[in-house]
Amino acid sequence: MKHGIYIISEDHLEQFENSWFDGQQIDLVSTTYTLGMFDAAGITWAPGAGAQNTKQSLQKTFGESDRRLLTTYKFSGDPPSDYGPASRGDLSDRYRSFAKELVSLGLEDTIITPNHEFNLSWSKRYPSDPQNYADGYARLVSAMQSVDGANFTFCFAPSSNRQGIAPEAWPVDSQHWPSGEDPPIVTPSVYDNSNSIYPDDPDKVTDEQRKEVWNDHHEPVLEMWNTFANERNSDMGFREWGMASDAYKHNGGIDNPIFIDRFFDWIESHDVAFQTYWNGGIDNPKHTIWPRDKSRLPEGSKRWQERVAATLETDSGTDDTTDGSTDTNALGGYNTPSQGTLNWNVPLNENFKDIEEDIKTLDERLKNLE
Repeated sequence: MKHGIYIISEDHLEQFENSWFDGQQIDLVSTTYTLGMFDAAGITWAPGAGAQNTKQSLQKTFGESDRRLLTTYKFSGDPPSDYGPASRGDLSDRYRSFAKELVSLGLEDTIITPNHEFNLSWSKRYPSDPQNYADGYARLVSAMQSVDGANFTFCFAPSSNRQGIAPEAWPVDSQHWPSGEDPPIVTPSVYDNSNSIYPDDPDKVTDEQRKEVWNDHHEPVLEMWNTFANERNSDMGFREWGMASDAYKHNGGIDNPIFIDRFFDWIESHDVAFQTYWNGGIDNPKHTIWPRDKSRLPEGSKRWQERVAATLETDSGTDDTTDGSTDTNALGGYNTPSQGTLNWNVPLNENFKDIEEDIKTLDERLKNLE
């Protein structure tokens, strides 16, 4: 599974990787897209830098590294809820132009979510026909993947609630879906909130309530979307998720490492394609986990760092954590003496010590889950 975070500038990304992962690159970086724009300069990156500088920074940060960009992209007409032009193919030249630009910058493997937040309920606010959405989405994929060198991945981003999507909006069912193209990754938005369980006063939130919200709300919703994805032979991913120090109209669990741990446990057990935490913005820190001195969520922030660091270290083959401390989330990794080793008892004795520590760690995790 790939790991990432929402960050929107080259400088901040470098600071983040240096401070949390000792300079090791994160797999993915998620961002948004500016409404009213349709080329690569519309990607929310390097704010205020100007179109050409933005593109140069995108090329350097993603085109010349192993990082992948995960961006939203407006594919409807005007107003944003009108998918009629997209469904008719009126905007396909615009999609191809965007794809050619990404390929030219070395961003041919960009992960694209053709909306900002989906939150689409086919209501008066979003009056489009779901079939228009499906056909428009399919035409977008067909047009972008037709560009030489294109190797994009697409996401389907419904809301995290049961009213957020109509099954007939699934673009693979459209007659315009390109033959042989993988289905889009199902990427619901998930935030740690619940009006029915969390109290109005954030200072009164308890760990028991946090566990109850996970068991009674988060896990059932995640399983619902997992079923949705499985029935369509698709993977799941999470481009927008996190804790909430200000949960808007919904009461939140605030600084909640229990949510972080259980979320990681769930995605690791369900073979999820990727997760990118919605860092929320340094100047508007509703979900911010980095930098920690500007975060209202320090304990959950630390837990996210630990969980991601353990995976990055496993992938890179190093055993050191970023701050020199012992990573209590990475278990196993015991030594096997090579054939003919004379002092075979040394690594085995070390294994016994490691096993004892792992048992203590697992016991503590089980207590936290109760």
